Amino acid sequence: MKASEVIGIFEQKKEEKIFSLLKSFGIKTEYVKIDKKRFFDIYDIKLSNGIRSSKLDRVLVDIGLAMSSHSHPKGYPVMRDGVYRIEIQREEIESPTFQSVYNSFAKNHYAPIAVGVDTLGEFFSIDLNKLPNLLVAGTTGSGKSMLLHSFVLSLLGSDALVHLVDPKMVEFGIYENFKAIRSISHSVEETEAMIEGVRELMESRFGCLKSHGARDASEYNKKVDQKNKMRPVVVIVDEWADIVLQDKDIQKVLCFVAQKGRAAGISIILATQRPSARVISGLVKANFSGRVSLKVASAVDSRIVLDCNGAEKITDVGTGLYLDGTLSKPKMFRAPNILDIQEELNIISPIAKARPSFWSRFKF
Repeated sequence: MKASEVIGIFEQKKEEKIFSLLKSFGIKTEYVKIDKKRFFDIYDIKLSNGIRSSKLDRVLVDIGLAMSSHSHPKGYPVMRDGVYRIEIQREEIESPTFQSVYNSFAKNHYAPIAVGVDTLGEFFSIDLNKLPNLLVAGTTGSGKSMLLHSFVLSLLGSDALVHLVDPKMVEFGIYENFKAIRSISHSVEETEAMIEGVRELMESRFGCLKSHGARDASEYNKKVDQKNKMRPVVVIVDEWADIVLQDKDIQKVLCFVAQKGRAAGISIILATQRPSARVISGLVKANFSGRVSLKVASAVDSRIVLDCNGAEKITDVGTGLYLDGTLSKPKMFRAPNILDIQEELNIISPIAKARPSFWSRFKF
């Protein structure tokens, strides 16, 4: 018999270890169940009568240390089952390749974007038309830019029309020669003109929906031929803080489009590295039900984005928390690892813009 097998016989089971650990903290429990997933051990703890769940909240870090977790454990009550659930990461979460997530898209998705892989090891993607707007936050070096590139690449491989806002003028320049990219704005004035154009498109699409008796773009597309279908329109704004702090009125038009654009197949993704109350106002939060937070500087920033703590405890680059209206607690994910954007573009092969001929450049 090998030495490792001998040690395994006398090694305390994980659920028994948690049970005795909680007992040493003065927390009485009826039972502890464990469910082993790809990256996480999930413990369902039934508390004894009179024991408050807030006691468990205070000892989560100590439990993580005792169980040699790779990150801060996440704990939350599951009302339906009457248990307190603790998720403890037992191994490093591997970053998936973009192509692996991209190839997992459902065929009926209207505007799919690749988010990554979740804690269960399953590929995680979102259909923007069902969301329809997304708010992304993360400090410098958290992996926010790479996640945005994952979104753009996903949309280039679909039927979407994309408007990009790039105040830094270096992030999205690689995409300017593709037909699906309708505009790349670098200044507040250009962004205002672009959003106003999207608003006018939205109003015209509402007229088409009314004339065909359709409630949204998906229903409209079933009634018309392929040539006249409404293609999804997605606006992706990088460094939203640089735009809104220069012109506060721009968020009113943008939030108007975000509020009404879903029926017309229009979605907006806002990204910022400064998730303060001045940048992410109540008006923005009310119209952006989808939230993604990578690592942020403080618990205050996490509460602004997700309405709860947690994002400030993220340590790994590319790891984030996702929340929408269907989830009671944020969902952890690992974003795709994109080593070479040009190589991904070569695989996807989006249609390039037609180059003007030599003679068409002259005006007579």
